[in-house]
Order: sequence, then C-alpha cells, then structure tokens
Amino acid sequence: MKKSLAVVALAGTFGLGSLTGVGVTKADLEKSSQEQTVMATNWFQTSAENKALQIQTYNQAAEELQEMAMQDYKVKNGQIQLKKNQIRPAVVLDIDETVLDNSPHTAWAIKNNAAYPAGWSEWIHMAKAELIPGSKDFLLAADKLGVEIFYVSNRTVSEKEDTMKNLNLHGLPNVDDKHVLLKTTTSQKGIRQDEISKTNKIVMLIGDNANDLSDAFYKADLKTRFANVDQIADELGSKYIQLPNPMYGDWEGAIYNYDFSKTDDQKAADRYNALKPMK
Repeated sequence: MKKSLAVVALAGTFGLGSLTGVGVTKADLEKSSQEQTVMATNWFQTSAENKALQIQTYNQAAEELQEMAMQDYKVKNGQIQLKKNQIRPAVVLDIDETVLDNSPHTAWAIKNNAAYPAGWSEWIHMAKAELIPGSKDFLLAADKLGVEIFYVSNRTVSEKEDTMKNLNLHGLPNVDDKHVLLKTTTSQKGIRQDEISKTNKIVMLIGDNANDLSDAFYKADLKTRFANVDQIADELGSKYIQLPNPMYGDWEGAIYNYDFSKTDDQKAADRYNALKPMK
C-alpha cells in the first residue's frame, strides 16, 4: 500500500496542486481508495473509548426505557400491563453497527483495496458478526419489560435468512419475519416505521446513522443535517439514541453530495475541502 496522505503531509511534500484548490497534488491522491478508513476502523475495533461509548449509550437507553414505562404504563412485576385502548410500546433499531459489528468487512475491504459492495454479500452469508457491546443486555431488558422490538435495516430482503441466522446466533429477542424489516424498494425507513406505528407506539429509535432516527436526514446536505439535529435535540438520549460510527454512513455521502459515482480522487478532494482548519 502506498503512503497515506497523513504520512505525505508529515513529510512536507504537499504542493500547490490545482486539483483540489487546497494544496493536494495528484501524487498525494495516488493511494489506496480505502486508506482514509484505516484510522476510523482502528478506532472502532481497538479503542476502549468506542466500547465505552457503546455500552454507555445502551445503558442510558435502558434507563430511559424504564422511566418511560413507569410514567406511561402500569408496570407490575417488572412488566408493562396494558390498559384498555393502550397499544404496546416498541423500540426500533437499525442492525449494522447498531446491533451487529461489521467492522471485519470494512477491515477486509481496506486490506484488499475493495469498495462497497465488494465482499458484503459474502460477509452477510457468513453470519458471524459479533454484537455491538451493550446491545444484547438492552434488548433483553426491553423484551422482559414488555416492549416489542423491531429491527429495521437496509440490508435487502434476499439477505433476510442470513441476517436472522446471525441475530439468532446471539439469542436476541423478536427475531422473526414480523420484526425484521429489510429494504425492498427504498432506503428511507420512514415507511417501515409508519407500518410499525399502526400496531405499536414507537417510544425509541436507535441507530448509528441519523437516517435511522428520521427521514428528515435522508439525502440532506451538510448544513441541513446539522439543523435537523437541533430539531430533535430535546429528545436525543430519550426517544432518539445515536451510536458512533466513523467508518461509513450518510455523513460521508453528504460530503460527496451523495454522488458516489465520483472518482476516488474527486472523493478525496471533497473530504479535504470539507475540513475546517484553524486558519
């Protein structure tokens, strides 16, 4: 693998390249198309900070769920007792990097200079993804409380059998056709969330991507994504639970204006142009 941009920068070899307008030369961009993901994947796989954040997030979610139950429902012997005309509360979660850890696929892509979707179907078929720390304890607690769990993912319906196999491997609750809702025609999750709302009261949405929380983030530009966070700020940590994922996501797509047909060089230029230096 060729030198990363970080190494090149430290060597003091940046020129006045006209490619990006920020002093990045063509030579600087001649590297693995996945090199920019190395540190993000290192952080996700090896940092105690990431594990702490994941467990902390799920601990907080469990506390919020318990508090919600005590306020809005009758709880007897640790379980919600529905009154007349009450509908069962539901938690809606994403799967990838929310419940299942797919960073081994990302690491493979880096080492093989491969870009998504290369290797993705093979990885799903392996059905051996480990759990995101804290997720199982939260899901078991929610299930015990009497909260219904729905997994809403943009994995495709053709991947449902392997996805459910992987979830069942870890003994997670509500893993069945009713509760595992995968992508059919659109990546927007609002339609599937609306279907859940016909039978359940969604009290919590959890994901590593802002799009998992609300369709308001779907294909939104950088400025709008920030503004949309402000719109849900009062419910972050209670109804909306955001997990960290620096490896991939719509945050990256927004940098490219969601044009993934751009060349690797153009994407690299966009990433550098998106930086906000001190001067």
